Amino acid sequence: MTATNLATTIQSSFEGQVREKGEICLPGDKIFSIIRELPPGEVNLDVAHTKATISCEKAIFHLLGLSSDEFPEIPSLEAKQTFSVSSENLREMIQRTVFAASRDETRQNLNGVYLEAGEKELKMVATDGRRLAFIRAPFGVSEQIRAEIIIPIPALQQLVRILDQEKEVKIGISQKQIFFQMEPVLLISQLVEAKFPNYRDVIPAEYNIAIFTDRDQLYGAVRRVSLLADEKSRLVKFKLQGDILWVSANAPEMGQAREELTVRTEEKGEIEIGFNSAYLLDALKNLGEGEICLELTDSVNPGLIRPSGNKDYINVVMPVRLETEEPE
Repeated sequence: MTATNLATTIQSSFEGQVREKGEICLPGDKIFSIIRELPPGEVNLDVAHTKATISCEKAIFHLLGLSSDEFPEIPSLEAKQTFSVSSENLREMIQRTVFAASRDETRQNLNGVYLEAGEKELKMVATDGRRLAFIRAPFGVSEQIRAEIIIPIPALQQLVRILDQEKEVKIGISQKQIFFQMEPVLLISQLVEAKFPNYRDVIPAEYNIAIFTDRDQLYGAVRRVSLLADEKSRLVKFKLQGDILWVSANAPEMGQAREELTVRTEEKGEIEIGFNSAYLLDALKNLGEGEICLELTDSVNPGLIRPSGNKDYINVVMPVRLETEEPE
């Protein structure tokens, strides 16, 4: 079976009793819906010209299709570089970055995840200009691999759905496309032909205060307080005083909310900074359980969020400017 939207192509196969060879094009959404609703048992598919009959027990569907000649040409695999990675690691890297990619189609160079392979590391980066997610993992390949490409968001979303955790994934890269192969599934995607911004300049190299707290504790506080955040800015304010972090939100037309957290700090001091609560929640949700670290410089520079003791996965979030003091 092969499906394509011209940008992404997926091929797969399965065992069956083939009585006579044949080909046909059928609407993917309809055939999927039909198969999903059929009762348990053997499914029969009979094809005559451009008409397919699907039957299972007493259920029969006659589905109109097209000649196989109408199907777009399947891209040929012309990979200049190939390597294999763990399916489990690849899934984790995609899920921890793709959420930060831009959905604005006018910003083509941000409409995907940047993959950088080489120097014994595999890196993935995504940004929409207001936040950034970065992850890296050891890259144990014997041959010299060098790649800097942008993989479109839809292709990665489809790939996550079909990854088998028990299998290695073979990846092949050419100038304009990438393929991911796990028998019996093959996914081929066009690459985003644009230049990814220099993400290294966005990641803060220094900080003045580091705040350590439990991920679930901070995630819960931000989620609760954000219920009364301004609907446009989604502003949630952090105010650190000693070992107390105040998380607050204020929407004049609705009210205000505040929650107190006891935290651990690396450097003593005070700071006030505002963030978009949706970006904070996305970052915290993907950090995993346990202690996390929030590195801050001041109220106008980006904040860096990462697992405590781990600099291989980081999220950078731009602050929202605090214009007025919230009422007590």
